[in-house]
Amino acid sequence: MSRGETPTLELVESLMALKRTLRCVEQAGEGKHSVGFAALGVLAYVQRHQPTRATDIAQWVGIGPAAMSRQVAELENSGLLVRAPSPTDARAQLISLTSNGSDEIQQAYERRVLVLSELLNDWNEAEISDAAETVNSIQTVLRAGLESMATKNTKAATGPEENSND
Repeated sequence: MSRGETPTLELVESLMALKRTLRCVEQAGEGKHSVGFAALGVLAYVQRHQPTRATDIAQWVGIGPAAMSRQVAELENSGLLVRAPSPTDARAQLISLTSNGSDEIQQAYERRVLVLSELLNDWNEAEISDAAETVNSIQTVLRAGLESMATKNTKAATGPEENSND
């Protein structure tokens, strides 16, 4: 298949390029001021869903439980997250932000807004809003597709349902 042969392949290439560009933007705006991009994603998820379980964060981020456990431990040791026992499941721990974690997210967003404002200085507010809407639409569709795939894979792994009339 040649480059750009299909619109879907073109989208794949565009998304890969966007991912690399976003990493560069992150480096330009963050430097030594913040936790890493992945850690900030974890903090942002916790902020929106707290208290939450590490398994829920790992599923959203797309990493395994062991890697998430290490990430949460690092953020907890940095004073950005706190764990507490779940009141409904003695085996589980619920994760929440500390006030330092909330401050870190706020400061990181402020820095990123400044960087993007500078990089997009030729765009008006309508163009920026349109771009945000498009990115959010893509993310929503992709997340729904991933959930659908996970459901299908789970059903396939458990095998065909037994016929109750046998």
